[in-house]
Amino acid sequence: MPRSDGKYRKDEELVRLALGGDDKAMAELIAQVMPIAKAKAAAQQAKNSRLSAEDLVQEGMLGFLSALNSYSADKGSSFRTYAGACIGNRIITAVRLHNNMGNFSLTSAVPIDGEDGSISAVDPEDIVLEREKFDDIAAFISGKGALSPLEKKVVECRLSGLSYSATAEKLGVTQKAVDNALARVRKKVRSL
Repeated sequence: MPRSDGKYRKDEELVRLALGGDDKAMAELIAQVMPIAKAKAAAQQAKNSRLSAEDLVQEGMLGFLSALNSYSADKGSSFRTYAGACIGNRIITAVRLHNNMGNFSLTSAVPIDGEDGSISAVDPEDIVLEREKFDDIAAFISGKGALSPLEKKVVECRLSGLSYSATAEKLGVTQKAVDNALARVRKKVRSL
């Protein structure tokens, strides 16, 4: 049901135009929901400072895109209300996922003891071979020309314990650039 100022009807029209490829309509919708995404991101970031507000805004905008594609005026709510809920839900989901990943290393750990609780036998030869592999990889990574300057910096940051977002922030690149650099490093190390 449209409001007396026609805003509800205008939002429906903008959604229809944006889905049809109208860049101006999309820009106007983004301008309307960006403050919502920033406010919800700031509220969550204040509760969980391990995630940057920028990352949370991006998650919120993914929620906006989901809202844009699934909005139905027949449900009785305005697009802004629906988009606000989708944005908030996407941000909360991202925070929960990030918080749950904090225990990932513990849940994916391989026990050093046997099924019966006894310490498993370790072959000294295996230890020497693993150490040689490690030394080869370390020499390869520190060698000249093996890795690009960005790849070396990314490896150093990750080995020092920095997260993807902290590494990206420190190096002044996107998280995707960090991920791509690490993928190239893995490929190069596998080629050894």
